[in-house]
Amino acid sequence: MVNVVWDEDTCFESGDCCSLLPKVFRFEDDKLVIDTSGASEEAIRDAVSRCPSGALRIEE
Repeated sequence: MVNVVWDEDTCFESGDCCSLLPKVFRFEDDKLVIDTSGASEEAIRDAVSRCPSGALRIEE
């Protein structure tokens, strides 16, 4: 499974990732919770690439 890393300092909480894949990305107590079991690797990679702030990245 793919490993997604979130940079809290870079994120401006546009919510794009949560809108695209709500089963993978959600905010709880101002922290992004990531559950990569909620979608395919391809869908997750696509959502990460669409992050407008660049706060999400795939760790290989």
